[in-house]
Amino acid sequence: MLTLRTFSLTTLGLLTGFAAAAQTAAPTAGPTPTSILSWVVWWMAGVVLLMAVMTGASVTSAAQRRYADQQEPEAAAQPAAPQAPVQAPAPAVAEAALVATREEVYA
Repeated sequence: MLTLRTFSLTTLGLLTGFAAAAQTAAPTAGPTPTSILSWVVWWMAGVVLLMAVMTGASVTSAAQRRYADQQEPEAAAQPAAPQAPVQAPAPAVAEAALVATREEVYA
């Protein structure tokens, strides 16, 4: 109940304030001149943005190179597919070959 009341009163107060501000006349003064401080702030913001973009590009490039380096050994470890189709051996022979292959992998 307390949260609902606080939210309602805050919303009503903001709405009343915005409505009152919208009805007041805007000052007729011309545009304010920019100061040296504003130019410095905008220049610093540009430098920070440039550094953020360069850092992101560098991190992305390094991650792509690392991913490619990790993929190369895995591709080299996989045997090449045989060119000619091989006839399937008898089931007992196929099981023996499968066990031998697993033993070679774990050795």
